[in-house]
Amino acid sequence: MIFRAACLIVLTCLAGCSSFPYNPIPGPIGTITAAAGLPSVTRNNRPYILAKHSKIYIGDIISTDKRSAVGLALVSGQTIDIPPQTQWLVMDMTTNGVDYKSSSSLAQGALQVKGPGDTPHEFIIRTAIAELQTLAEHFWLGYHKQGNAGLIVVAMEGVPVTVRNRNGATTLTAPRQTTTVAPGVAPQSTVNWTEQKLRNTIEYYNERSSPTD
Repeated sequence: MIFRAACLIVLTCLAGCSSFPYNPIPGPIGTITAAAGLPSVTRNNRPYILAKHSKIYIGDIISTDKRSAVGLALVSGQTIDIPPQTQWLVMDMTTNGVDYKSSSSLAQGALQVKGPGDTPHEFIIRTAIAELQTLAEHFWLGYHKQGNAGLIVVAMEGVPVTVRNRNGATTLTAPRQTTTVAPGVAPQSTVNWTEQKLRNTIEYYNERSSPTD
């Protein structure tokens, strides 16, 4: 009888773990692992300079100018590379003890997300042009550098990445598959990039200007 009851408890847990309630992360949602130049965070309407080991919290706005960049390690296990001329707001991050969910807003610049591949994390990233939603741990997105006239999203693994706005939606399903979104237009049909084009694009966005520029 005791054995049967124990089995029922285990089976109930296995079947229902994903239904556990999600709660906000109570402390830092991540830690800065690398900082170049003078990146900053705005917290409670006050700016602070970021450095290695700085903590990041829900509600923080991370900003980089053309000479700065940061790397961020999330408590969920993923890392985010934040290149120059980027502004990113952490709106929310929750967990049920097993899985994670986060929502954030990219106002300008780009982000590259990388992960260990073993921690479920649903990312929702809003931009002025479209919204990205995915369980993938490897992807890149960025505004066109010539103003925020368009958005580029690139999948870097086979986990679906959905890009949508009020005009339509497109889902990326393969490594280096990409879509471009213009303001007021549905996301374009997917295009497959070469490894070289992906590498060149990321390097282009990661370039920092020298102090004399």
